[in-house]
Amino acid sequence: MKLNAAQRAWVLYDMGNASYALIVRTVFAALLFKYCADGVWDPAVTTARWGYVCSIAGIAAGAVSILLGALADARNCRKLLLGIFVAAGVLSTAAFALLQKGMVGYVLALSFISLGCYMSANSFYDSLLLSVCSKSLRDRLSTLAYALGYVGGVIPFILCLVLSALMTDKIAAMRGAFIIAALWWLILSLPLFVVVRERRAAAGAEPPASFIDNCRELAKNRNVLLFLGAYFLYIDGVGTIYTMAAPIAVDIGISTPLLLGVILGLQFLAFPCTLFYGRLSRVFHPRTLVLGAIGVYILISLLALLMSFSAFAPHRPGIFILLAVLIGTSQGGIQSLSRSLFSRIVPPRQASKFFGFYNLFGKFTTIVGPVLVGIAAAATGKATTGIAMLAVPFALGGFLLTRVDFSGKELSRGA
Repeated sequence: MKLNAAQRAWVLYDMGNASYALIVRTVFAALLFKYCADGVWDPAVTTARWGYVCSIAGIAAGAVSILLGALADARNCRKLLLGIFVAAGVLSTAAFALLQKGMVGYVLALSFISLGCYMSANSFYDSLLLSVCSKSLRDRLSTLAYALGYVGGVIPFILCLVLSALMTDKIAAMRGAFIIAALWWLILSLPLFVVVRERRAAAGAEPPASFIDNCRELAKNRNVLLFLGAYFLYIDGVGTIYTMAAPIAVDIGISTPLLLGVILGLQFLAFPCTLFYGRLSRVFHPRTLVLGAIGVYILISLLALLMSFSAFAPHRPGIFILLAVLIGTSQGGIQSLSRSLFSRIVPPRQASKFFGFYNLFGKFTTIVGPVLVGIAAAATGKATTGIAMLAVPFALGGFLLTRVDFSGKELSRGA
């Protein structure tokens, strides 16, 4: 697929923010939190509180994205607001390097700020998909960006692993990882602000006056609302598994080297698998592919339950690796094709606002999932039981997705 300058810049941003998604969100923020909370809170309580903070950050990011999205659509300031959230996210990510053992409150605060900024920025970035390519290219450009995002995450992640191997002070190496993630995110986001030209708003367009007005406007579009309901249910589980993997791995006794090795391997697997989903979208409807990916995640949820039983204790590393392989086959495909599916039914002149709802309803918001995992961890001492519970929202989300009407935005076969 040959890209123009704007499309290349848009893809580069996905490669840039992948450093936060992999290095900070998936691995080092959770590990730093576990380190700082050691001796302060019980491990199960620590995991539960981590999940709660991730959920609150998701809710806040979604609400802010909706309110500011209406303004961005009317005033053509998507890039400006994206820049503000990127700057705040980069600074809060770098600030992790200043923390020390026992500073659990500061870790939670910075996690809330950086994760909220990361997800808010995603809303404005996703809405720019409508500005950089035609409808016929969105499935392929979206999957390409996600696939290259894995490459963009792996490169700085390898740098972090090298740093960790060379330094005897592992906490200092962890601090260096946050600096690497912040710089990578910042540098690869810059071309987007220079090259991409956002879609112009309709003449005389005004943002709705309040959050309630935005919700009323959404309620008028039943098809979008139905999609968002489905998306909330299934993608929230995807985000939960992504966010809670590191603390759960620590709880079940997975060593840090094995955890880092598995996560690194997952990125190499996810890259070609995501591209493969993009190729399949030229033959099968993207909804069919998303439903298949949901089936894979239901299997993942059920297999995670095995790690709760003491009889499987010797096999937990093997089960953990199997789950990572299954995640790698479908994680990029389900996310990228959901984004392009939504772009088919969203009102083009209200893209930022509706992608704000998209963020709130599911795009890495992880609202319900971490709460389920947190409650399970606090009640049973086994967070893996919470992962198993995710099979229900995955199945419900898949069912609702089958009820969404894409006929008005249908692409020609092979377009």
